[in-house]
Amino acid sequence: MDIQPVKQKTVVYQVVKQLKDLIVSGALKPNDKFPSELKLAEMFGVGRSTIREVMKIFQYIGIVEVHNPKGTFLSDSSNISSESLEWAMILGEKDISEVIELRMVMETQGLWYLLDYHRNDTELREKTVRGLDNEISNLKKAIISGSIEQRLDADYVFHGLVIQVCENRIFQNLYHTMKEFMKMEINFAQKDVNTLSEIPTHHEELLASIVDGNFHDACELFRHHIRNIDQLLESKLKSDPQS
Repeated sequence: MDIQPVKQKTVVYQVVKQLKDLIVSGALKPNDKFPSELKLAEMFGVGRSTIREVMKIFQYIGIVEVHNPKGTFLSDSSNISSESLEWAMILGEKDISEVIELRMVMETQGLWYLLDYHRNDTELREKTVRGLDNEISNLKKAIISGSIEQRLDADYVFHGLVIQVCENRIFQNLYHTMKEFMKMEINFAQKDVNTLSEIPTHHEELLASIVDGNFHDACELFRHHIRNIDQLLESKLKSDPQS
């Protein structure tokens, strides 16, 4: 390992950067055990307290896992949390539209897998359609009962089923990270819907596009649905910044 002694001015930052470079270079691989705290301190020419601080940062964002008494190990991608995304959603106004665009990309990819790449997999199509239809039923039940939480959950799961077709762990982790933001987004966007009965109707149209099996038509309908949410959110934020 090519370790350079760090300057005391920005010690933690420099240790983090060098460890990141080691991971990028492949010198440290997922599930590799890190050297001991004392050994790392000697390698970087810093105090053990600095190494502890760096490891706390890495553990917080899921880059490392601590298994006592075995030691500290580099995580694989499925365990890395999305703290930066969560904070971007909490703090950033422009980031809201960007997160919605990310959702659009993931759902479009799910549609491609379902209707193009796996177009001959009737079992997958039927299973997905059943799941989507079930969530539309849950939407209707929630509207009848007046349960906002159940309505938001059904809407969130509906779109998650499309993303799930990708079998992409990073997509699924990102969508899970987006859950509370998504529920807020859905609730916020649906406040001005003339009648709640329109909500399951919109989702029935999305489901019908999947049943029809035309990838391009389904993508256009899903994109239109998500763009509408983006526009409603943008309009509401401008008219009522305190919402």
